[in-house]
Amino acid sequence: MSAINRIFGVIWSGRTWRATAYLLAGLPLGVLWFTWAVTAYSTGVSLIIIWVGVPLLVLTQVTMRWIGSFERVHINSLLDAGIDRPAPPRLSQGVEATGNWWTRMLRWSVARFGDAHAWRVAAWTVFRGVFGPVGFSFAVVAVTVPFSLLATAVWMTLIDFGVITEPWTEWGGGPTMWVRDWGYWLLYPITLLFAVPCAWLMRGLGAMHVPVAAWALGPGESERVARAEERAERAEERIRIDQELHDSIGHMITMTVVQAGAGAHVFESDPAFAKQALRNIEQRGRAAMGELDRIIAQLRGDEPETRAPLPGIGDLPGLIDGSRAAGMTIDATLEAPEVAPAVGRAAFGIVREALTNAAKHAPGAAVEVTVTQDGDALAIRVANGSGGAPIDEAQVSGRRGVAGIRDRVGLLGGASRIGPTDDGGFEVMALIPLEASLCPASEPDSPWSALRETVGS
Repeated sequence: MSAINRIFGVIWSGRTWRATAYLLAGLPLGVLWFTWAVTAYSTGVSLIIIWVGVPLLVLTQVTMRWIGSFERVHINSLLDAGIDRPAPPRLSQGVEATGNWWTRMLRWSVARFGDAHAWRVAAWTVFRGVFGPVGFSFAVVAVTVPFSLLATAVWMTLIDFGVITEPWTEWGGGPTMWVRDWGYWLLYPITLLFAVPCAWLMRGLGAMHVPVAAWALGPGESERVARAEERAERAEERIRIDQELHDSIGHMITMTVVQAGAGAHVFESDPAFAKQALRNIEQRGRAAMGELDRIIAQLRGDEPETRAPLPGIGDLPGLIDGSRAAGMTIDATLEAPEVAPAVGRAAFGIVREALTNAAKHAPGAAVEVTVTQDGDALAIRVANGSGGAPIDEAQVSGRRGVAGIRDRVGLLGGASRIGPTDDGGFEVMALIPLEASLCPASEPDSPWSALRETVGS
């Protein structure tokens, strides 16, 4: 039944009738646009020798934009083409406000002839001028023939049942008698069988206009590439800001929660520690507000010099000290060399996220932090022992922070390994190349040699 509906349902589909209306409008619109384009361009070229044709050609280029706007709305509303609006002409934005009025007007006029969209619309007027009358002819046949057959069948039915009287009976039967002789009721299936291909023809002719209109009336290839790059940049910016919020603000909030829990636990037995915990919470709250202000300033597009610098590898000691102040037990070995800013930011983010996960999922466990140089790479290891609460690997690995660590390392051409250790703890290891790529392991005993093999394979 669904197949029958798909075949015959096209007759009463609104899309079919909109396509028919579009094709019927093709004759007047096609003739109008084609006549204007040919007349205006030919007249302007013929009169260019006496300079009268220059303003006419400029006016023609301007009207091409107007015609394109009308045709784009027309085809989008009737054929659901979904053609995007092209970018405004760069000539309107690039004309400098220097020189006198005549100079600016001359620049504006010359730039009109570089408007690629206007030239594509001019090609569209030729297309409409040729195929508009053709589509109109098919549409007229597709509409009038089935309606004529159906009207004849209905008329004969009314005559046969005596509802109306045939006006030619007094002349000896009239022209409809031959239809009654071989069975006028056959006109109903004939009408249906003829209407189906006509309806599909209307859909097909309408669809034929869409790709041509998308090229002529929509943005050009360079505009589409630029828009795709802009969308990709915006998506990348949103992801980066989301990562920053998750890493920086999430770390500060986690440390604040840890500090608050420790202070509440010893509030009665060690008031001095509780007071220090409250002071640390205040400091972290202010730091979190400052970090949030920096990210918001970046969202607003403030000048770079007004933003706080992004933390790098030189900020790791402060990060370790702050985590210790929050109650974490950390054994740190920081022997990192001078690295590129991107590598330093990645190293800081990896250590910060690893400490956040340790504080959140393994509270009370001792943590080892190692940041050093391993040949041509920066080696990072953050591991917590089994002295704290049991850690759920699936709970940690499924979170965005761990995915962020892998993304940071992968984007810089490195490798990472995140998972449980043999003693029941949890370990984050990363190897980030300081050169173009990681070389094969020169020291097999290095704890990061397995990561080099991962990259090499």
